Amino acid sequence: MTLIEFNANYGTEEQCRQHLFNNRWQDGFIGPKCSHGEYFNIKSRNRYQCKICNHQASVAVGTIIDKSKTPLIKWFLAIYIMSEDKRGISALALKGKIGVAYQTAWTMCHKIRHAMSERDSVNKLESIVELDEAFSAPQIRERRSTKQSVGVK
Repeated sequence: MTLIEFNANYGTEEQCRQHLFNNRWQDGFIGPKCSHGEYFNIKSRNRYQCKICNHQASVAVGTIIDKSKTPLIKWFLAIYIMSEDKRGISALALKGKIGVAYQTAWTMCHKIRHAMSERDSVNKLESIVELDEAFSAPQIRERRSTKQSVGVK
């Protein structure tokens, strides 16, 4: 995905929220407690409330974005930037690219890397795996001493 495609798909806070909504509730909102499908959208709190049981739910609950005050667009952009560069990116570089404080960038990097490593541990590669730009170190042989050891009596 190019940066232009990313911006077209996730360029606004509402587009990011709608993406999370669609991934969380593929068939529309379902109340977590009563399984009812009708809800109110509480825009001031970015939550959805079930009309029957009044339980409120957020699209970010259970994700790395949960309880974060950082806008969704910055989270999506950070995930995009970190997944595009195979060498990774430092928190200092991320700070400059998305315009957040260093501590926020560090926390975002840490959470995104943790989520990526969890996903990698669940999804193991199988069958034939092709590598691009792989490096392998030569096998190091154990050196044998040419000097004879002298026993002391």
